[in-house]
Amino acid sequence: MARPNPAAAAALGAFRRAKLCTGGRPDQFDLAAVLSACAGLGALPPGTQVHCDAVKSGFSSGAFCAAALVNMYARCGRVGDARRVFGGIACPDTVCWTSMISGYHRAGSYWEALSLFSRMVKMGSSPDEVTCVTVISALVSLGRLEYARTLLKRMLAPNLIAWNSVISGYVQQSGSEHEVFGLYKDMKEQGLWPSRSTFASILSAAANMMAVVEGRQLHATVVRHGLDANVYVGSSLINLYAKCGCISEAMHVFDFSCEKNIVMWNAMLNGLVRNELQEEAIQMFRYMLTLGLEADEFTFVSVLGACASLDSHCLGRQVHCVTVKNCIDGSLFVANATIDMHSKFGAIDDAKKVFNLIAYKDSVSWNALIVGLAHNEEEEEAVCMLKQMYLDGITPDEVSLATVISACSNIGATETGKQIHCLAIKYSICSNHAVGSSLIDLYSKHGDLESCRKILAQVDASSIVPRNALIAGLVQNSREDEAIQLFQQVLRDGLKPSSFTFSSILSGCTGHLSSNVGNQVHCYTLKSGLLNDDTSLGVSLFGIYLKSKMPEDANKLLVEIPDRKSLLEWTAIISGYAQNGYSYQSLLSFWRMRSYDIHSDEATFASILKACSEMTVLSDGKEIHDLIIKSGFNSYETATSALIDMYSKCGDIISSFEAFKQMKNKQGITIWNSMIVGFAKNGYADEALLLFQRMEESQIKPDEVTFLGVLIACAHTGLIIEGRHYFDSMRKVYGLIPRVDHYACFIDLLGRGGHLQEAQEVIDQMPFRADGVIWATYLAACRMHKDEERGKLAASKLVELEPQNSSTYVSLSGLHAAAGNWGEAKIAREAMQEKGVTKSPGCSWVTVGNKTSLFLVQDKKHPDSLSIYEKLDDLTGMMKKDDDIEDSDMLVSAEMFA
Repeated sequence: MARPNPAAAAALGAFRRAKLCTGGRPDQFDLAAVLSACAGLGALPPGTQVHCDAVKSGFSSGAFCAAALVNMYARCGRVGDARRVFGGIACPDTVCWTSMISGYHRAGSYWEALSLFSRMVKMGSSPDEVTCVTVISALVSLGRLEYARTLLKRMLAPNLIAWNSVISGYVQQSGSEHEVFGLYKDMKEQGLWPSRSTFASILSAAANMMAVVEGRQLHATVVRHGLDANVYVGSSLINLYAKCGCISEAMHVFDFSCEKNIVMWNAMLNGLVRNELQEEAIQMFRYMLTLGLEADEFTFVSVLGACASLDSHCLGRQVHCVTVKNCIDGSLFVANATIDMHSKFGAIDDAKKVFNLIAYKDSVSWNALIVGLAHNEEEEEAVCMLKQMYLDGITPDEVSLATVISACSNIGATETGKQIHCLAIKYSICSNHAVGSSLIDLYSKHGDLESCRKILAQVDASSIVPRNALIAGLVQNSREDEAIQLFQQVLRDGLKPSSFTFSSILSGCTGHLSSNVGNQVHCYTLKSGLLNDDTSLGVSLFGIYLKSKMPEDANKLLVEIPDRKSLLEWTAIISGYAQNGYSYQSLLSFWRMRSYDIHSDEATFASILKACSEMTVLSDGKEIHDLIIKSGFNSYETATSALIDMYSKCGDIISSFEAFKQMKNKQGITIWNSMIVGFAKNGYADEALLLFQRMEESQIKPDEVTFLGVLIACAHTGLIIEGRHYFDSMRKVYGLIPRVDHYACFIDLLGRGGHLQEAQEVIDQMPFRADGVIWATYLAACRMHKDEERGKLAASKLVELEPQNSSTYVSLSGLHAAAGNWGEAKIAREAMQEKGVTKSPGCSWVTVGNKTSLFLVQDKKHPDSLSIYEKLDDLTGMMKKDDDIEDSDMLVSAEMFA
């Protein structure tokens, strides 16, 4: 048995009373009154009964009943029936026209409403205030704001509802918020009193524009109008202050609000999450529950976002369980937020389960999963998901297309990316900066810079993002000059460069250009404040200074960067020092990072072990080895390879081989290469070649680095026949093209064995021009075998390539001296002085206890330098008195050092 409808019962009761009062024959005014009651209550069944009575009574075509019938059917959602009644009216009055237009508007048929309004005007009917307000609302809904504003001006005395409708429309249309304040001023000039809806809209506009000053003025006006206690205005104020980063003022509004409904709680929660105060948001959520307030879907959206940002998947799962318990997990908003939360933690299977449970998925649902798949390196499935989304009838938007195009770029699926480009053209989304940037990245990685420029010409010119993408693409394709030209164009166009812009430009700076551009970027970022806001930019600048051999500028820059750097930034600093020859500073930075209780990752350990190996500080290396074991990275290939390399370079080949043996998974080539090179450089050639055979037996294909180690092993033990075999097999057996370092090793092998003619022939037949390393290796071999003629040739080539390299002159002088040609030796030394070439001072490290000290030739920076030089003088004196010392050159060197 169906439950009675109270609204229908009330309407029928009114109708029966009307029939009784008139003896069973109500007039058209009574019928119109009852129809209005049915319309107000949304009671369709009694309304249709009244319609029948009106037909029977002959009043259905009367002006009062006809207008009431149209209004009743329209208000009850039966727009078709309302239209049929309206079509039967010969001369509809203004009320009738307005009822039908309102019906279309209420049903979302805005174009039909506008068409009917146009017909009304053509037929000579004068629209009243209600008609105009309804048409204005329809125009606003269609985004035709200028037409709505024109109609507003034509009204003799537009009411507050009309003004609020237009103001609300400008707020909702992105980029038009600045018009809102002008409309508000015009409204006040007409003597209208702003309502809560007015203030809510204007405050939203101020929030979108980040206009906190204007927002505070509006806040004062709200207080004067006595609307500060209103929950809707209060929520808008909280939203304003939260978006502008004034979270304390938002809390003040919240705390001093007399009435706090769920809307206001949600506004405050969202504000806390927006300002990265996730822990406070979770605490507020818990407090809200203790007060007995029932959280709605928007509450959980904010809380799930807080969990994702807090890096607490466990907490996120608990909130997910609460949504299930409260039977709110079926909400589309909550489900979408849950997918996003699981995806951010890499729990993509959980995200898929939630996605599959959504009955009616919208574009946000699809986008959340597609973005999650792409970010979790499941790019191919992300592409398939876009296809499924399209087949399900959901139109892809800029988020889905930009994400999938980036996925195609990451996996090198250029052809698939081109197909998605066609889809973006079909839906006219190419002008979107996110889609355009993804397309530029796709084509630049494919080397198609011409297409990149065409895409940039189609993209929104007001955004810096697409230009950043092209600058990065130009740098990746070694077009640094064009990248700098584009950067200059960005500045000329008045666009504000971002941190990514500068990072891209800095990554493309090489040679003499790097220090110049680095200094300019440093100045600009200091003035603009970017350097303080983004420490990663400072780290990029730091790397440029180190590459330019400007360590003092690099160290000064570190002082300007806040100490609370992330692990990524610390790793970049440690690596920057280590890779540019500043190993001591790298080690200091590592221990400084540890003092901030920042735990290292595999990349950090690999970088600092490189520094230890360059300094041959075995004690620090062993200490870092212990940290690697405690951190659980001893089973990682990169960390273990770095350990093997460190022990090898420190001469502890036994510990190096122990680290190799303890690595259970030896499927990676890097760990084998490190051990082979370690054996080779420490003179264990037989062990290196034996390990190479074991590697081949393990079905691991050797690469260029492997053969470098093998050739070093052959060179150090004079295995010329074996060396020739391995060098030839690189190309013939393994399909590897020898690099310049392989040729250098092979020439070293031949040179050490006295095969200088063959080495010369190898140099002449190389597929590329010999560089300084090749000629330096050949010169060393000539010096070893006292071949002055070939040595002169090698030295002349070296001077031509590296005129300021002191080692060339020193080696040539040594060659002549070894051959007894003292005159030529003197000429080589004098040529060095004439050209202003100076020999770089040597340096050494001495570790006493836990402290490592750096010493240069004639260094006086050490705090104990006086006592050190006194001891050195004593030792020199002892050496002079010792009759066993025959080499006077040693004494001369000692005196020079002192």
